[in-house]
Amino acid sequence: MNSLPRPSDFAKPRAASSSSDEIAQALLQSDLVAFALVDSGNIVAASPMLRELLGGTVPGQHIDGRSLQSIVAEVDAPGVAEFCRATLDANCRVELRCHLKRADATMLPVLLSAVSVLAQGVRKLLIVVTDVSPWIGDMAANDSVSSFAAFDRVMSFPTRALLLDRMKIALAAARRYRRRAALLRIELDRFKALLQSLSSEAADQVQSTLAETLRNCVRDCDTTARLGASEFVVMLPEVGQREDAGITAARIVQAVEALFARNEPRFRVTAYIGVALYPTDGTNSERLLQCGESAMRKAQCIREGGFALADATSAELAAIQPLEFLPEYHLGIPEIDAEHRDLVARINALADDLAGGADPKTLEYDVRAMLEMLRAHFTTEASLLVQPRADGGSERKMRNLRFLEELHCILLHVNSQSIALAIRHLYDWLKPHLQELAPSKGA
Repeated sequence: MNSLPRPSDFAKPRAASSSSDEIAQALLQSDLVAFALVDSGNIVAASPMLRELLGGTVPGQHIDGRSLQSIVAEVDAPGVAEFCRATLDANCRVELRCHLKRADATMLPVLLSAVSVLAQGVRKLLIVVTDVSPWIGDMAANDSVSSFAAFDRVMSFPTRALLLDRMKIALAAARRYRRRAALLRIELDRFKALLQSLSSEAADQVQSTLAETLRNCVRDCDTTARLGASEFVVMLPEVGQREDAGITAARIVQAVEALFARNEPRFRVTAYIGVALYPTDGTNSERLLQCGESAMRKAQCIREGGFALADATSAELAAIQPLEFLPEYHLGIPEIDAEHRDLVARINALADDLAGGADPKTLEYDVRAMLEMLRAHFTTEASLLVQPRADGGSERKMRNLRFLEELHCILLHVNSQSIALAIRHLYDWLKPHLQELAPSKGA
């Protein structure tokens, strides 16, 4: 069986969340997800749905306390052992397609999605089990689960049915823990025509390269699915700020543009992306997909690629309260204090102009002027602030550079919504920036 670790997983190892044990317990007690907690190869807890999938009806019987290998098809046992080892070693999400043995001795084709977490001081595996039997074609003709239709053949992205399953899990977690999630609906213009112009081998290579590009634009916890020849969806199960989803969309637009920049114009692929936010734009999968598609249609009015926000998220982004330069923000360094005061005044003015319906071109000019002002400000801070730790300066420099890169990415394809997103991103950055520096007074 094929283990499917994403290349980006190993480049960006992820620390276990402090709430992982709580999430595990909530899922284990629900009938929403087929889920198991595995310790040293043994199943220490299993959700009711997993017992139901495998034919066990009485809690504590058939699954709990048994080894994971005891419910795995013999032919898949070596692959599952390697899957568990790789997940623990990589400390990131890994996926495996295999068969599990049901109580009646029949085989159930499944997808295992696992992540290593620290629960009560012990590193364990959290494994979500997805029944893929509804999506498999003629298993008599081909008994390999690796060919089932839940995954795209070339790009190995989930298709619609598996996407909906993952969205159900992500939205249930977002609802329980009262956090935002987001959906990006992506249409690649001219991509289908490009593939049709190529040989089968060349088309497969282009799709594989695109898959790697898209994976590098998102986190290992996000899901990228393929709905059609040129249509994709990215599910972000958790976003901090409202604009985080828009920044991800901007990165994808930029990455796709760069990937196909050397193609002749009729095959120069560009991305149009609609962004929908949970719970602002919808509280279920169907509604989020609809809002994402509607926003994507608006994005297609932008020349040569871009993104647009669903209506409710767009309105939410534009609602900005004025910032105040409080006494505790004074560092006693005249040059920095003056620049901070000017930044607050300029961002408040931008927010007022946005709320007042100012022309997007005028706002774009002002935001780009702020970008240059920020570059100069970061230079001033680097020269005048003494860092309390040897690595403090480099850490702050990296954060500042990442922030500037995000703003630049947002402004590559300008419309009224991308301008609103940039202003909101400035606003949400400045207050924490002032608060972070405040304790450095006198340094």
